[in-house]
Amino acid sequence: MNITVRRLTVADVYRLRCIVSKEIAEAAYISWPFTKEVALSFITEYNTWAIMINDDIFAGAIEIKDTHETAYLVASRYQNNGIATAAIKQIKEIFRDRQLWCMINPENVASLRVATKSNMRIQFYR
Repeated sequence: MNITVRRLTVADVYRLRCIVSKEIAEAAYISWPFTKEVALSFITEYNTWAIMINDDIFAGAIEIKDTHETAYLVASRYQNNGIATAAIKQIKEIFRDRQLWCMINPENVASLRVATKSNMRIQFYR
């Protein structure tokens, strides 16, 4: 399995909407319902990247905020396979001149595991 990242484009709106379930939106603090307008905003107003499997399967997304906070989500069917970890490591290489970090609810074990394996600086919140 080949994991790559690339910038999201307006052409990705449908693919992005397909992977954001209510549970993922709630965990990532994304507006629900995840409408076309919300997805377009996510793509056009933020520094967002697609997580791709074998160059053609849209598996998730990563946002790099102006503060260098990094947020990520992976479609339910692709979670717990190391995909987010591989993608975050690539993003860290792309943004190697910046100190990327993430804010995580300590109860979000999966996200914490990704951040730890990716050697991200972590800030906790509740």
